[in-house]
Amino acid sequence: MGKSNSSEDYMKSILILQQKNGSVRSVDVAEEMGVSRPSVSNAMKKLREEKMIKVGEEGHISFTAEGKKFAEMIYGKHLLLSKLLTIIGVNKDTADREACLMEHAISDETYRCLDRFIKAYGRG
Repeated sequence: MGKSNSSEDYMKSILILQQKNGSVRSVDVAEEMGVSRPSVSNAMKKLREEKMIKVGEEGHISFTAEGKKFAEMIYGKHLLLSKLLTIIGVNKDTADREACLMEHAISDETYRCLDRFIKAYGRG
């Protein structure tokens, strides 16, 4: 998948909504992200073409195996970065907001190294 920040944000939002609600439709994604329905529709079309998601007859969105793995990696980066920022003293709201920006910038290698670092020092 050509990883754009926007695609990553959509994938992460779908995963979070699935974890909260069990099922997800485009309208849920639009509401969660504060974007228009046409924007979500365009993004879902792109994600379907990239074989990251499937959309059922009733509009329910589900991940392909590859899509789920990708979404979990992006969300994992977000959670790790947010945790790291709070460990060093950043307040939770700021840490969450800035983790959203940083999750797009770090490599998988950096993510794995940060994860090992946090686990090694008893904060993971």
